[in-house]
Amino acid sequence: MFITLPAKITSWSQDQLMDGYLQNRLGILGHAIENAGKTPGDDTIALAVRYISDVSEIVFTPRQFSRILDLYPYAKAKVADYGWGDTEVEEMVLDVVANALLGTRWPLGVDDCDVTAFIERLRFAAEKAMPLLS
Repeated sequence: MFITLPAKITSWSQDQLMDGYLQNRLGILGHAIENAGKTPGDDTIALAVRYISDVSEIVFTPRQFSRILDLYPYAKAKVADYGWGDTEVEEMVLDVVANALLGTRWPLGVDDCDVTAFIERLRFAAEKAMPLLS
């Protein structure tokens, strides 16, 4: 779930915007439109839930994670289209959980973030959110 800051966008000329960035965004938009409404299979959801647990020790039921994923239609469509095992899908799933629970994305190496502390905060938020997801 990569977000480019508005100030960065406004610093580019239209030529710079067209130099790869906009083509990429239009490709993402096209894929999203083509796959809107697709739903991941039960096996894919189960693998995503296991992955989230392996990485963060947060244990969602498939239903709980599906409810979160429903809030992110493009991520849901991408998970459904790509299936499990694609690193981009794995990253997207972690971003969805981080965004739903903490309003942020999963930390990247360049973030200079204490990932252990981040996961602790994420687990705390998940614990508080469980009644909403059940």
